[in-house]
Amino acid sequence: MTEKQNIHSSFLKELIDKSTGWRKVCANYQYITNPKESQDAGDLCSILCIENEHLSKVAADSLKILEGDEEFNLHWKDFKWKLLAYLTIQDLFSGPILKGGNELSLFRQWYFYYEAKYILIEAILCGLNGFTASLGLLMRLFLEFSLLQNYSLRKIKQTMDYSVITDYFKKTFNPNWSTIIKGCLPSDNFCKPIRKRLTIHLTGLSETAAHPYRPLHSPKHLGSFIPEQTLEGLFFSFRMSVILEPVLWMYLVNFPMLFHSVDIQKKFGFNYPVGLFIDRTGAEIIRRSMSEEDYNHFYNYSKNTQTYDDLMSFFESRPDLSEDEIKATWDTKNDGDFKDLILGHCMQMSKLRAIGETMALEPREEPPSSIDQLTDNLAFNKWRKYYKNIK
Repeated sequence: MTEKQNIHSSFLKELIDKSTGWRKVCANYQYITNPKESQDAGDLCSILCIENEHLSKVAADSLKILEGDEEFNLHWKDFKWKLLAYLTIQDLFSGPILKGGNELSLFRQWYFYYEAKYILIEAILCGLNGFTASLGLLMRLFLEFSLLQNYSLRKIKQTMDYSVITDYFKKTFNPNWSTIIKGCLPSDNFCKPIRKRLTIHLTGLSETAAHPYRPLHSPKHLGSFIPEQTLEGLFFSFRMSVILEPVLWMYLVNFPMLFHSVDIQKKFGFNYPVGLFIDRTGAEIIRRSMSEEDYNHFYNYSKNTQTYDDLMSFFESRPDLSEDEIKATWDTKNDGDFKDLILGHCMQMSKLRAIGETMALEPREEPPSSIDQLTDNLAFNKWRKYYKNIK
């Protein structure tokens, strides 16, 4: 067997092992000792939880330019802070027990966010490889899933019922986009410019990516008639930020506690109240993801919400725990020996993120069809005989 055949055989074995074994879920949590002094959000692959060796040569070369070239680096840093802010949102996902669903509804209500997260990562990989047309399609999907997440979140809170989620999983929930955009945010003056921005992008992506577009929007204008990286294509993070920014605004309105850090361990030890409070690192990431002027607008808005008043009152009503009392809440049986408070915090946050993403996805009940059988059934000779019976 040649060296080339060995490589192919090894890669095929890796794919087979992945297909037949346990599904891999990767979740990390970035703890910054002095978050206000941090100049960079970190390495992109670490932020997205992907391995450097899984990048193509083109993607790796593109990333080196973005990380190292002064022309790109300033905006690239800003983009990475926005990515970290988006990933921080999941730390405030809670799950009250309500009617209209079952115990899994507590987790599946966040399906839209985690699907959007996957799509966002794939869009970044498309950008690094120069796949511009795919990037536009994925950002349209990212925006749609994000709108659905915030719409369903507010619907659940208004009705105290998980029916909007169970109906979606049963394929009986299909409101129009004007209804979704109207319901994804409060109906106050502060949210009007956010709603308008979301509407403009949804319409724009529909015209340039989701449907056949005019010649003006052809990706071939970026400098190549084949899908490959180009100089203009390296600026893909600008294009993504334009969509990511109003999506973040939408979440910041609906999760006001993202601006108000507390010492969670001081009050709860390692028995974290899931989805209620943010730590110092998370709140600082949110601050770094926007300008000071924008931050002040959202911060002031958040302090005037009932959510802020209720949760801060609950937090302050709890007694402070000593360090020994905090250590006593560590679950040695499930989490291993206790190391220190910071490492324990990072482990807990990473575990909660992994559980949240895993439980949000409904399992596939039916095994995929045989490729040979599917191909045979779709051949014209068979298709022409039974297509009328398909509804």
